[in-house]
Amino acid sequence: MAQPTPTDTPRRPQSASQQAGGPMLGLAQQRAALRKTIPAHTVQTASPLAFLKRHCSLPELSSCEYEGLLAYVITELKERELLKDSEWPATKIDSRTEGAIFKQLEPIIATIGDICLLWDDKDQKLNDRTTTFECDGSNTTNSEVPGSSFMVDAQFILLDRCTPPSNVAESENDKADTVDISPAEFKKDVKDRADNEIKIASAANHTLFNDYSRRFVLGFTIEGVEMRFWYFSRSHIAVSPAFDYHQEPELFVRFVIFMTFADRIDLGYDPTVIRIRDADNNIRYQFEVNGKFYLTESFIAESGANDIVTRATRVWSVREYDPVTGMFIGLDSVVLKDVWLFSDSEGEKKIFDDIFSALKNLDDQLAAGKDHRELGMDDVAVTFTRGNVQYCDAAPAPETGYTPFTYAPEKKSRAAVLGKVPGSLRAEVGKNEAPPVVEESKESPPTPIHDHPERTHRRIVFRDRCSTLYSLVDYADYALAMVQVIQALNFLRLAGYVHRDISPGNCLYIRDSSEVIQIKISDLEYARPYSRESSHTVPITGTPGFMAVESQCLRHLFIPESIAPPPEQFIYRGGKSTFCGPAITETEEVPDWFRFNFLHDIESALWLFCWFLFNRLPSSLLGNVSRAQCESIAKVARKLFGTSLDPPAMRRSFIGGFEASCTYPEVHKLLKSYYQQDTQHGLTILNGLIAFKSIIRFYKEVESATPIRTAQSFMWAPKEFRPAYYRELQGIFYRMSGPLNGSNLSAVPIHLFDPLKRAADTLAADDEDDGEEVRPNKRARTEPRRYERAVTPPSPTRRREKAISVTPRFGY
Repeated sequence: MAQPTPTDTPRRPQSASQQAGGPMLGLAQQRAALRKTIPAHTVQTASPLAFLKRHCSLPELSSCEYEGLLAYVITELKERELLKDSEWPATKIDSRTEGAIFKQLEPIIATIGDICLLWDDKDQKLNDRTTTFECDGSNTTNSEVPGSSFMVDAQFILLDRCTPPSNVAESENDKADTVDISPAEFKKDVKDRADNEIKIASAANHTLFNDYSRRFVLGFTIEGVEMRFWYFSRSHIAVSPAFDYHQEPELFVRFVIFMTFADRIDLGYDPTVIRIRDADNNIRYQFEVNGKFYLTESFIAESGANDIVTRATRVWSVREYDPVTGMFIGLDSVVLKDVWLFSDSEGEKKIFDDIFSALKNLDDQLAAGKDHRELGMDDVAVTFTRGNVQYCDAAPAPETGYTPFTYAPEKKSRAAVLGKVPGSLRAEVGKNEAPPVVEESKESPPTPIHDHPERTHRRIVFRDRCSTLYSLVDYADYALAMVQVIQALNFLRLAGYVHRDISPGNCLYIRDSSEVIQIKISDLEYARPYSRESSHTVPITGTPGFMAVESQCLRHLFIPESIAPPPEQFIYRGGKSTFCGPAITETEEVPDWFRFNFLHDIESALWLFCWFLFNRLPSSLLGNVSRAQCESIAKVARKLFGTSLDPPAMRRSFIGGFEASCTYPEVHKLLKSYYQQDTQHGLTILNGLIAFKSIIRFYKEVESATPIRTAQSFMWAPKEFRPAYYRELQGIFYRMSGPLNGSNLSAVPIHLFDPLKRAADTLAADDEDDGEEVRPNKRARTEPRRYERAVTPPSPTRRREKAISVTPRFGY
């Protein structure tokens, strides 16, 4: 067994501005974006007591014991005159500052803990104190990653810290760690409610993002005399109705008792994740998966965790580890993925097996894919044991009786309208992961979600280590990658599955012994049979910058006017139609409908190529393209690739459906003005764009057919999605790859075309890719993710000029 060495670090410190290739986005901008995502996921409980019984109950106390303890504490507080005439005199609103007023909560909460220990002196039913309360809004929390620190007015802090003490910066050990706190926010005036709401949500977002072991976050806010409790999880956000904590002190006391004596599991911590400091003072993470332990070596991706209600996909390179001896087991690194999936979702391994089972009968050679998948996929639910009972970790759905919650209107500020950004930033992002981007176009808030399904916490271990298409920088390789991606999508079609989240982060590649790339389509949690109806009210899934425009619009754009209203209107919004013939009567109303289909996966694949053209330029142009010219490309890229689920206007008109204002010629002309400077290969590279003309034609042909009526809506018959579509697109990219074969033409990240930035990068001696790329991040419920076992198309032959032999043999 090998001992961990200081070089095996989970990540190297790097500022957010270095990683993103530009200045770090302001806190106000981050909060403005967060405000647009959280309303759709927030519910209000029936009462403050209902909140406490749901989220803040001590399992070691019976209901009678809890009520007895509560009565004892209230009596003692009154005798000590901390609570007098239904009022907390020390926190009465007066001319003092907010900090001075609410600082008095410190001794009150400490005294409540002391009284509880007096009550428990004989029975010893309560745990030891697990937290202490501090109220100092001037201190910034420590963070394991620069850029994830923040300030809150107050916090409950774990007494037994999650992070081992630093052996370098002793002064940092005196500050609260982001991973150790539960936040609170105070305001003297109820008019400042909106500020409190976004601050506590932002603090919870930072905490969940920064802390790998945090399952949920609890907190509270006070505006004047009104208090509310908050719960932030991967399934939903819950808030209690406001109550006067002077008039109803027992509610506040009950919350304090819980926060003071609850164990780590009840406070939202995952006992299967442990932080370890190595000899080089770096934080590592020990994960337990199915009885085995893995220690992180390097960080791969986690932008899927940059919102609160989300799958929170995170990926690391890890090695099996013996926590007793402190030694690695074996020499090989594996990939560990941590994710929160809807509880009714099939596991990724089962989906993978089902796909290959469906394909097995088509051809014996295709069945050989089984050999690849059995290299190792350990897909298990996260479980932990309390006493003699084993629990499956889950983010439960809201309790019954909840109502929609309306956030207070925000005060307008310049930062609030600058654009959408991810809710929080991770300073150290994997090389293959998308940094945040400011979206220029103005987008409407998301439609509120009407259900909040339970999510189950799962971990998956993969033996193959791959790279994402974000890291591919060779034009010939990228063209062959596109051939294989489309081929893999055809395999999914043959199996009857749609992927629903094609992005560069989900298209992985490895190189065989001949250095030829082999593509694997990963992240199958959202893959489902095309014929299956959606079980949730929000069918939008995917990475916004790479989603099909129809999927973003939730409408089919190419249905002919002869059988549908014009595309400028949302089709079938309660209107009458007979486009399905005798299946619908003349008086029957056709419900809203949208069905994700195979063409939407293909369109997502084409956006991969378009993204590559905008964010990479031929190395032959290095030194000939100015910063201003690069910015003109970046400006258009921001209009095509963003973080919003609603497609920007340029993106909608680029793909079609609004042909009178189609922006395809404009985009092609812009790219041509640069690529044609490479007289040998530039125009060859741009030939791949004609695939968009093909996909528009495919849409028109399919949507001109008569849909089939299903139990809930409509769909086009699978036979309408012709094998010839895949052959045509593969041919486009294969013909593009031919002239590039052997050219050694590399693709350079666009920011490196700025001479000043190249000089700065050289002086920094930083070999990391820190470019200003427009890489769309995931939103809540739509997260970029990274390493899964995959649908694996056969590799191309070694001689690239014969690579067209990878054209799928099946289904033609």
